[in-house]
Amino acid sequence: MRELVADVVIVGAGPAGSAAAAFLAESGVDVLVVDRARFPREKICGDGLAPRSVVMLRKLGLEPDIVARGFTPMRRYRIVSSWGDAVMAGMPTYGKGTDYGYVVPRRELDELLVTRARTAGAVVHEGVRAIRCIEEADGSRVTARSDEGENLVLLGRVVIAADGSRGSFSRTILPSERLAPYAVAVRLYMEGVEGLQGALNFFLDPDFLPGYGWIFPGGRPGDPANVGFGIQVSSLRRRPDRLRDIFDRFLGPGSMAWPHLAAARPTRAPATFPMLLDFPRGRRRKGRTLFVGDSANLIDPISGEGVAYALESAEAAAEAVSGALRSGRLADLARYDAAVWRSLSVEFLGAYLLRHVLKQTWGNGAIVRLLQRDERLARGGMGILCNSIPATWLLKPAVWRRARSPGRLADTVRATYPARG
Repeated sequence: MRELVADVVIVGAGPAGSAAAAFLAESGVDVLVVDRARFPREKICGDGLAPRSVVMLRKLGLEPDIVARGFTPMRRYRIVSSWGDAVMAGMPTYGKGTDYGYVVPRRELDELLVTRARTAGAVVHEGVRAIRCIEEADGSRVTARSDEGENLVLLGRVVIAADGSRGSFSRTILPSERLAPYAVAVRLYMEGVEGLQGALNFFLDPDFLPGYGWIFPGGRPGDPANVGFGIQVSSLRRRPDRLRDIFDRFLGPGSMAWPHLAAARPTRAPATFPMLLDFPRGRRRKGRTLFVGDSANLIDPISGEGVAYALESAEAAAEAVSGALRSGRLADLARYDAAVWRSLSVEFLGAYLLRHVLKQTWGNGAIVRLLQRDERLARGGMGILCNSIPATWLLKPAVWRRARSPGRLADTVRATYPARG
């Protein structure tokens, strides 16, 4: 059994793990990263990089690499409501992000991030599955096994769990009830998708509520579109049909997405993935182990986007770990969980409340109709959807003054359920 020693052991080399490794290595920390996969590898995801993700990728110096691969900025979002109305707008120039995003397949994004971690000085072992973590007096012992059958022991003063929503390693440390998925989604790549207008499209089809569908255009010319559908697990259990049955109907005639998909062809089989959307306090640290990204339930409650939170939590974890190692007080690791809670708790609470409104036909129908009547409100709404501004923005007096201006609110209140067209 071979031993590998580092200051910090990171399990998982996705966006959260690789970013944490890069930040730590650049601050002078000895970092060891393991991942059960070998890169480049496929990762089931919507592939959308929201404006907050772009900010973090700039910090890591990776936006030029994305542009060099031919990916172009996506500047507009489009929402189709349960009433059949559509609103399309650009993203706001204010808030926590840029006014554009990207669509980059995770196969390429994660490869860039792993390379970035190595360049920063982290040691990355691919094809190694972490099995269990045992805390000892002077550090943590992670047992692992390579895909070639070699048994390994990874010794570190601190462990960062970045193994995602499906993470078997995290499940050995945290209570299983904290790892039950809130939602499940299915994704498919398709060629020949039409009429997207260069926007990331979301569909709140009343037949599929409280789920929603999406169609994201390929991030560069010639790339297939990313088509998917997500729904709460509890709602799915109450329905007579399975997720794949619902997805097939979303792809078929009669759905709001059909005008875009009538001539489309799948390029590969659909794939499903779970999403941990709740935000419990105390979920991001246990002893010497910190949890980041999807492993920490850091996924946007409205859109399901997780890359931005993966990168942000990686930076926050790296700051806490670097400080704790310098001071020698590992109790300082608690600052990470406190920082995440302070930064995101109100933001997530507002998103949860808005999500309950959006899953009602009257709720999303009225909101989209209101956004249609004011470009500035529409940009703000897209900012909420791409999580660059918090849902609590809706509570600002200036927003209500614009919403109550002559004609806007009155027209929206008078709206009834129109025939879909």
